[in-house]
Order: sequence, then structure tokens, then C-alpha cells
Amino acid sequence: MKSVFSLILAIFIVAGSTAWFKATAQERDVGPKCTQWNSYRVLFKKGEGKISDETANSLAAFLKDSGRNCGYRLYATASKEGNYTKADNIAGRRLDSTKDFLKAQGVKPEMVLALSHWVDDSAADTKQARSAILYTLPKQGISCRQYEKRSPMQVPLFFDSQSFVISRRVKSDLEKFAASIKDTHCNVELTAMAAKEFKGANTAKTNKDLAKQRVKAIMDILTAAGIDSDRLVDTHVDYVGDKKPNTAKNRLATASLM
Repeated sequence: MKSVFSLILAIFIVAGSTAWFKATAQERDVGPKCTQWNSYRVLFKKGEGKISDETANSLAAFLKDSGRNCGYRLYATASKEGNYTKADNIAGRRLDSTKDFLKAQGVKPEMVLALSHWVDDSAADTKQARSAILYTLPKQGISCRQYEKRSPMQVPLFFDSQSFVISRRVKSDLEKFAASIKDTHCNVELTAMAAKEFKGANTAKTNKDLAKQRVKAIMDILTAAGIDSDRLVDTHVDYVGDKKPNTAKNRLATASLM
């Protein structure tokens, strides 16, 4: 009798577990293209910011394979399409129309990070330079503060002039920050600045490269602490030396909860 009861109980447990896992999977719509890094390029006709019907169908198919609960990072570009101001406006419209399309397909706004648009006037005037670029961000959403209602968190990092070395104390702060979000859906926004720390030829490029090295140093610590690299979003890496002096606040980098 006990054996029969145990068998029936086990069947109920297995059935219940299967139903729970199916329900959980249905609640979170994440497709096969969201299990790894993927991208899709939305091509536009010259001078236009509206998505064509043909492109809309293929983009919808990509989103279906990625899922409404996948995270998305979005950029847009324009080529030499009129003067710079006109081309910049066109690139902005491409960014907005792609973002609106995602929303119309059921993707939640907090899952879309529309980062930036720009004029690629150094590139050939081709469809590749007249596009929006969509990247999937596997395993997590975009805005943890909005999606999971978490409080703001930020780690400030001040660098010595001409250096991208992170101090032991700040490294410890970054590791604590990483530990607090390791098992969440949170992304991390990274920023870095460089002042006029190196002088000579190509001053702007040399110092902007220094700012990029500062971001990479932060990324290396966070990934070593268990944060996947696709959760790290560098939104603002810049050289400010032409406008601001070489002081600590102008050599600042930050790691912030999104």
C-alpha cells in the first residue's frame, strides 16, 4: 500500500514540476537567438528613416527568434545624406523608428537600450552605412533599476594622470558591486573620461584611447568577478581635454547599475 501511495505521489510531483517549468518558460519569452550574442542590421533607403515593409517582415522574424524578453542594444547610422545636420536627423529617425518597431512587436521598453546614432561620413555611401544595428543581450534585461525596482548603485573610479591602473581599494569596491548583482538580470553601464594627459600629435585620439583602456580595466575586473561581458554596456567613453582641465574629476570612470 505504501509503495502504491509513494508511486502516485511521485507521479503528481513530476507532473506538477513539468507544468511549473512550462509555465515559467511561457512567462519569460526568450528565443534561441537570445541564448547567445546575435545581431541584425536594419537597412534603409537613402534619405529615409522609415522601415520598409520588406525589412519589417525579416526584422519581425528575427525578434520572434530572439523573444520579447530578450535584451536589445540599438544603434543607428547615416551616410552622406545631405549636410551633416540633415544626415544626423535621419540617423536619429532610424533609431526611433526601430525602437518603436520593437515596442509594437511586444518588446518591453525597459528591455531596449537605444544607445546612440551618428553620421558615418567617412564610409562609402552604401546601405551598410544607412542602417540601424540591433544586438541581442543574452540572459538578462536592460534596466534592472526599472525592471526589478532596484535602488541606484554606482562605483566611481578616479585615475592618476596617464594611467588606467585601478587601485586595490577600488578593485575591492568593484568586486563587492559585482557580487551584489551576479545572480540578477542587471546590466552595468560603464563610462570613462580622459583629460589632456598626453600631449603631442593626435592628442585627442591618444587620450580617448586612454579612456577606452580605463573601461577595459573595469571590464576585466567585473568579468573576473563573474559578470558576463555581454552585461557590460559602455555608454560614454570620451576625451574632454579640449574643454576641461586635467583634474581628477575629469579622469573619472563609473560602473553603474542600469
